[in-house]
Amino acid sequence: MYGDKIRTFRTLRGFTQEYMADQLHVAQNTYSKYENNSEKLSIELLDKIAKALGVSVTDLISNTPIIINNQTSNQGSQGIGHVENLHTDQRDMYSKIIDSKDDEIRNLRDVIIVLKELIAKISLGK
Repeated sequence: MYGDKIRTFRTLRGFTQEYMADQLHVAQNTYSKYENNSEKLSIELLDKIAKALGVSVTDLISNTPIIINNQTSNQGSQGIGHVENLHTDQRDMYSKIIDSKDDEIRNLRDVIIVLKELIAKISLGK
């Protein structure tokens, strides 16, 4: 379930699947399974992948979009400023994340309104 995000970070870094597989000491087809969500990832494996990508495990599992810089990669020309090169499914993923955050903001606003009303009622009761 983290494959799309792993692929996005790898692509933004300019890394190939072969490079990542080498860093993780696995075969390329095994690494491909990670990005295709065909292989369950342990926390230890997520940690290794995060280190190879120069991000945190939280970056991989979080629903929050992350802007990364490309300082650690000399292997490709992709990085900040090249978001237009993301695959459609990756754009869709980030669009869904943004939409979910908009929903969270609306829900939190509703909670704040309810809390303000409760505080007002409590204050009037004193």
